[in-house]
Amino acid sequence: METGKQTWSATLYDSRHDYVARYGAALLEWLSPQPGEAILDLGCGTGDLSVRIAQAGAEVWGVDADPVMLAQARAKFPGLRFIQADAMALPDFGRAFDAVFSNAVLHWIPDLGRLAEGLARVLRPGGRFVAECGGAACNAGINTALRLTAEAHGLPFADTAHFRPLSEMVIPFERAGFRVVRTEWFPRDTPLVGEDGMLNFLRMFRKGCVAAASDAEQEALFAETVERLRPTHLRPDGWHADYTRQRLLCTRL
Repeated sequence: METGKQTWSATLYDSRHDYVARYGAALLEWLSPQPGEAILDLGCGTGDLSVRIAQAGAEVWGVDADPVMLAQARAKFPGLRFIQADAMALPDFGRAFDAVFSNAVLHWIPDLGRLAEGLARVLRPGGRFVAECGGAACNAGINTALRLTAEAHGLPFADTAHFRPLSEMVIPFERAGFRVVRTEWFPRDTPLVGEDGMLNFLRMFRKGCVAAASDAEQEALFAETVERLRPTHLRPDGWHADYTRQRLLCTRL
């Protein structure tokens, strides 16, 4: 495994972390998709929000870099268009989009400036970009616990997520020729599914942080991290993750 490389399980994503799409559905109000619009769903995952956009009457292109996620999206929604592409190297789609929608993606992007320049190329003038992602201090307690556990065993820890302050996140878009219309930051305490909720969270979203470790070492690190988090993140109703979220609506000038 490559250090700092995040990998994905489409099955685990849909079965234990469908809250990503469920919570992200509220962002569709910011997008307000209209019949006949051409909309790019950037980082579409397994397609649950792509189909919601299509149900509003828009033409939707779902784009994701992960072939496993896309295979699941195509199996679930065979009537939709899904394309494998890197968000920071978008292809020529042969048309300009009315809007680009992105849920739970920007915190995985190391270079927002490069992303913003690419979005400016695929959006028509006046086209809008609507995004939600992890905000400053997102999963801070979980990340700290995993880092301390890895360090205690002499294993490298490389955070694969970029939870930026909102003020820092908007700058690359303004420089790329966007006008920021609306922003929002808010905490979102998130219940996790099942007795193994925190363990599955770590397996799903934090494997990249300890990618230099073997699979067996990762499992041991995750199990020990779960115990570190038990006093703070396990409540009578189950495990919770300390999410923060931020939203951005901007238009291409």
